[in-house]
Amino acid sequence: MPVLPSSLTPAAARRAVKPRRISTTTAVGVAGPDGEVICLDKGSYGGATITQSVTISCGDGLWEAPDGSVTITTSAGSDVVIEGLVIDGATGLLGSGINMTGQGALHLRRVRIGNTTLVADDHGVNFAPNGPATLHITNSYFYNNSGSGVLIKPASGGSANVHIRNARFEHNLHGLFVDGTASTAGINVNVADSAFVDNQGNGIGAFTGTAPVTVSVVASQITGNFTNGIGVLGTGGAPVAVQIGNSQITSNVTGLATADSGQIFSFGGNQLHSNGGGNGPVTSIATQ
Repeated sequence: MPVLPSSLTPAAARRAVKPRRISTTTAVGVAGPDGEVICLDKGSYGGATITQSVTISCGDGLWEAPDGSVTITTSAGSDVVIEGLVIDGATGLLGSGINMTGQGALHLRRVRIGNTTLVADDHGVNFAPNGPATLHITNSYFYNNSGSGVLIKPASGGSANVHIRNARFEHNLHGLFVDGTASTAGINVNVADSAFVDNQGNGIGAFTGTAPVTVSVVASQITGNFTNGIGVLGTGGAPVAVQIGNSQITSNVTGLATADSGQIFSFGGNQLHSNGGGNGPVTSIATQ
């Protein structure tokens, strides 16, 4: 602790001592398991390696990691909260913005990740748990990534429950891609009030081999994607289905596309029109 001149009043002393800026990884270590890290001001705090439950609370955009990534390798039952993170690799980020290869729950709030474009398949979020895991995304933005804005692909033995609300996926290879080919456990994804716009492949893609995959989409915008608004491919025998309701699927090259055992169900209320290569039929109208 610094030694202050005796002439300083307590108030002046408090003003004279300024917090020292440290890296996120250091702060997480100091906070300890189940601790909390708080950003006091905007700054480039770098990426982080997280191996324990922790809450990182930053105001909107205060935590900047322009050339860093966040790696999460937590154990079962862990809970990680990340709020206010910005990763923009405009100067050359190599790798995905957030890599989750552990277990437990990950909460992303007001997170913006983009321009991970140095090599193919750099994702905004690479969610690849090796056991049971949950992902919550709210009020976040994923843009201009060479891979998917968010990739859900559990490893062998991994499963995923994913909840996304008020997120925007723009100009990625795929907006949201759910891949069950590496896992034998199930994947369940729920999306509401979100936008999938101007992606090169699928706005929303679902693909499986041995793990059952279900994606439910309500009150969302899926427009202007250069391949499919929604694309569903099922191989390997496990069921894969996307359920949509009260959503806009317009101005894509193809609106809806299925192959092999892939299925798309409508809960009604959708605006499916003006897709240049065809709107594509739903598999069936689902019962509410």
